[in-house]
Amino acid sequence: MRKVSIWEVLFVPLFFLLIVYPVLAIIGNVTMEGMIKTFDDPIFWDAVKNTLVTAFFAALLGVLMALGFGYFYIFHPGTIVYKIADFMNDLPIALPHTVAGLALLLAFGRNMFGFIGPTGLAFTLVAVVLAMFFVSYPLAARTIASAAEEIDMEQINVARTLGDNPQKAYQRVVIPLLGEAIFSGFVLSFSRSISEFAAVIMFGGNVPGMTQVLASYVFTKVEEGEVSMAVTASAFCILLSLMLVVILRMREKLHARSAESA
Repeated sequence: MRKVSIWEVLFVPLFFLLIVYPVLAIIGNVTMEGMIKTFDDPIFWDAVKNTLVTAFFAALLGVLMALGFGYFYIFHPGTIVYKIADFMNDLPIALPHTVAGLALLLAFGRNMFGFIGPTGLAFTLVAVVLAMFFVSYPLAARTIASAAEEIDMEQINVARTLGDNPQKAYQRVVIPLLGEAIFSGFVLSFSRSISEFAAVIMFGGNVPGMTQVLASYVFTKVEEGEVSMAVTASAFCILLSLMLVVILRMREKLHARSAESA
């Protein structure tokens, strides 16, 4: 008879109790009434649109910034810029997101950016994008840095000996090799962005039809006592997140198969 490991005894029940069960609790509490009310609410669809659009641009900005970090990681690892960036990349993960939202509000609000409008960049979709970017960028940066670490420097050295400067070598040799990491970093940043609440509501606000996103829509409906609508919107978020996870896993499997065949 096989001896059961203590890790099996701990992991299996805790995983299902603390991870799977809460998700099933949301799905199990979806009602037809809640679905009808939610899907008939134009503000819900505005929140969906705002979420997808702002998360897309936040993830895109995150990947572009991460590629810049990857450039310094490969070509200028000893510079003060790289060392500061490498240290600060982890700060948004450790920082309470209410603090991140307040920092963005003070940096880009009316005190510093009042020339743009009465609230600066605050309480606009641009603010939502910046808030999402702030909390999701580290995922893209670490994904691309991890992939860059696996690149054979000999390929870059060959490009340099053929006359490419660092910028050309990065664009012609490194970026194509980072294709899978770029995709993964984008999906991870996008997934993290759609789940952000605290920084978004602090800096972007929670204006229905304007800056409200799915996370803040759920919060608003709970506050209003519309729990059935909050549950439906939450289930919608779960399905959206599961789709992203499936896409990422399928992409990873296809990449692994192509690598094996090569």
